[in-house]
Amino acid sequence: MWRLLIPLALWLGTAGVGGVELTEVQHRGLQVALEEFHKHPPVQWAFQKTSVESAMAMPFPAGTFVRLEFRLQQTGCRKKDWKKLECKVKPNGRKRKCLACIKLDPKHTVLGRMVHCPIETQGQEPQEPQCSKVQRAGEDPHSFYFPGQFAFSKALPSS
Repeated sequence: MWRLLIPLALWLGTAGVGGVELTEVQHRGLQVALEEFHKHPPVQWAFQKTSVESAMAMPFPAGTFVRLEFRLQQTGCRKKDWKKLECKVKPNGRKRKCLACIKLDPKHTVLGRMVHCPIETQGQEPQEPQCSKVQRAGEDPHSFYFPGQFAFSKALPSS
């Protein structure tokens, strides 16, 4: 059943999305994703969000799961200055297409995160398993029932 609900929720979250207007929790998720991206040692330059392709927020008992797809482009600033307004996108700067899955509790504290931003020319590898782990972060493991979670055996007849 979860396999049917997740695509439905993703579709509902992205239906009618041209210029995506982010909710407060989606905006917080985007900020967490940008912070996480700029923490990685290989990243030396600041990147700026150029567009949001899709944004979805799904409430859970432990908090809200946010799934974002967005594009980044390199600026002329060093990564430590990524929040500065004067950091402008370089016209020929590197471009990245990102998938971010963030789980926030009701106070917007991060429960789980996964940010994957390959260079646009690289092939995308599926990140849904990592997104699913983030989606379940902070939840009661007994509230989800998956196929194969329980095993039953039939007793042998007594001889």
